Amino acid sequence: MDWVAGILELTGKWIVGRKHRYGWLFSTAASTAWILYVITLKQAYGLLVICIPAIFVNLWNFHKWRDQ
Repeated sequence: MDWVAGILELTGKWIVGRKHRYGWLFSTAASTAWILYVITLKQAYGLLVICIPAIFVNLWNFHKWRDQ
């Protein structure tokens, strides 16, 4: 699961860097994958402090890019 989350995260950042708004959706999927990773391993709960807010930030940024 961590490989999937990492690949999604890097892909999302690469897509955003190419100025495509769908990169934010990849980043949201990556944050969701990281949350599932933490829940299944029952460790590294500090990662949730980053991933949960990141979902909302990614969705907000997708919304802002959609309006442009």
